[in-house]
Amino acid sequence: MLPLGYAKSHGLTLLELVVVLGILAALSTVAIRSLEPVADQARYQQSQKLLDELRNAVVGESNLSASNVSAMGFVADTGALPANAHQLLQRPVSLIDRTLHVFDSDRDTVQDVQLVGGWNGPYLQFGAGRNDVVDGWGRAPTFLSGLGSLEMLSLGSDGDSTSPEDGYREDIIVSVQSTDYMGTLVLRLFAIDGLNGSRVDPSPTGSQQLGVLCYAVNAAGGTTGAIEEQLIVIGNSGSFEYRRDNTIKGTLAVRAILWNDVNNDDVLDIGESIVNKSIVHYVTVQARVDNRVEMELR
Repeated sequence: MLPLGYAKSHGLTLLELVVVLGILAALSTVAIRSLEPVADQARYQQSQKLLDELRNAVVGESNLSASNVSAMGFVADTGALPANAHQLLQRPVSLIDRTLHVFDSDRDTVQDVQLVGGWNGPYLQFGAGRNDVVDGWGRAPTFLSGLGSLEMLSLGSDGDSTSPEDGYREDIIVSVQSTDYMGTLVLRLFAIDGLNGSRVDPSPTGSQQLGVLCYAVNAAGGTTGAIEEQLIVIGNSGSFEYRRDNTIKGTLAVRAILWNDVNNDDVLDIGESIVNKSIVHYVTVQARVDNRVEMELR
């Protein structure tokens, strides 16, 4: 017999317990689903941030001034676009390390051109404890190369590019076009009037030929990121101007020459003498614009 004032208590029946657990499960599902858009938004923003960082690593910061050439990006250093994100962190075997290159541009045995070229990474800077390149969904970005262009993609929440591609399933794409890292180098040659020192058009005679020696990354057609010499032949009449289109941004050097082309082959051969020359001009080429250099033959 129970003491006075106490009522007989009953525990939950099995059915009641099942009902309670069902309610809790339903509430948990609703709570989790309500948080999914928030989580996807965070993953989307993380992925977009990564792709923007990759783009800056490839072509450099968009707000760099002409005097700040220390962070021009992968393509300015190597003359190539990366095949994948890993190449922004570790040097591929096809590229040389950052190296100082020297040249004797006027063939007087004195090295008068000095430029550095080659891979100068890592081009991505991560915080402590992070060393892999993954988007907000934990996947490596996809790199798709075209003719002078590059697309970097995060495949969204579904990890593919197949329909339906809506909401957070849609691919996030950041593009690099050739105009983002190439400009035009405009070279104009002048002679100097011996009487009044004014600029005049050059007047080659006989076998003399006008040209510009250009020193830039892969200038002679290489692919390793080395600084190479390219001889640009300038017509002996006309505007005495040459437009070098598709010049990769960054620092290069140019020098105008007038030489005796004895072999008449438009090549500065060993033994052929330089009659007049300009100083060596160091130029920081900017993308999307004409970068003009006026050179005086003396």
